[in-house]
Amino acid sequence: MRINFYADLRPAAGAKTLDVPVHAPITARQALESVTDTRPELAKKIWQSAGSLFQHIHVFVNGRQSVFLPLGLDTLVDLGDELDVFPPVGGGENRLVYASATEKIRS
Repeated sequence: MRINFYADLRPAAGAKTLDVPVHAPITARQALESVTDTRPELAKKIWQSAGSLFQHIHVFVNGRQSVFLPLGLDTLVDLGDELDVFPPVGGGENRLVYASATEKIRS
């Protein structure tokens, strides 16, 4: 599976995209943990505590924001799946958070 990092998370990840070998379905949380276990700078930027993301970090599972999925970060992912990890973004009064590639939710 693939994990894509954006903005200032890329240097901490060491790459724009990381391929994570998956031999059986795992959760999105486990996939992220497998990457941050060997990248302490990245771990500091995304995990508030063990298994708990900072509120300002947004993770998408196959284009859907994880907070809108029934199982959140406990959604199962497999070899062909993709995670996108976004740091906080600044903006004006009408910032938008994208729930999926086609749905927009005003924050």
